[in-house]
Amino acid sequence: MRQKRNSYTRLILAATLCGATLLASFAMSMAANQREKYWVVLHPIAAGTQLEASDLGLQSVVLGSSEGNYLPANSNPIGSITRRQLSSGELLGGNSITAQSSALVNQQVSISVRSVDIPAQLRVGEVVSIFQLHDAQNGEAAGTTQHVLGGVFVTALDRKGSNFGGEAALTVSINRELIPELLDATTSGRLVVVRAHG
Repeated sequence: MRQKRNSYTRLILAATLCGATLLASFAMSMAANQREKYWVVLHPIAAGTQLEASDLGLQSVVLGSSEGNYLPANSNPIGSITRRQLSSGELLGGNSITAQSSALVNQQVSISVRSVDIPAQLRVGEVVSIFQLHDAQNGEAAGTTQHVLGGVFVTALDRKGSNFGGEAALTVSINRELIPELLDATTSGRLVVVRAHG
């Protein structure tokens, strides 16, 4: 009788331990797969740009051990300056922005460029160089091609008005100190956009 009671006690103890193990495993799995909301980039953003509310959104993700590298929903990155170029859909990392205001903050400027002088496959988020070209006129020798700016980040491109060789509107993000240099180049000759990667 005592042997049966001991066997029964061992069976209950084993079942309890097995149940506790399963419950602990389930709890750990739930904790590991818990979704949290983090800031995500909605469109390509140039380095040195001040973030606005329209640049970012929130997304629920499971990050596990890397969660400390990204900004959670309870932080506020609006107004921060980007340290590097950010891609669309990228989670916003804490080391990608700085809260410090800087004299090197980029600003957007729109210029008109002939459609034939913009690469056909150019897309928003690419980095380009801009050159100034003076065509030969009335038998005069053509002027030397001038490099205007390099490392220029494309934020928008409107080709709607470019039918039949017309003009296209190109919006770029550049250091605000370089804006006068770019605008001066638009006053004579024509601008040619060159992709950084072919």
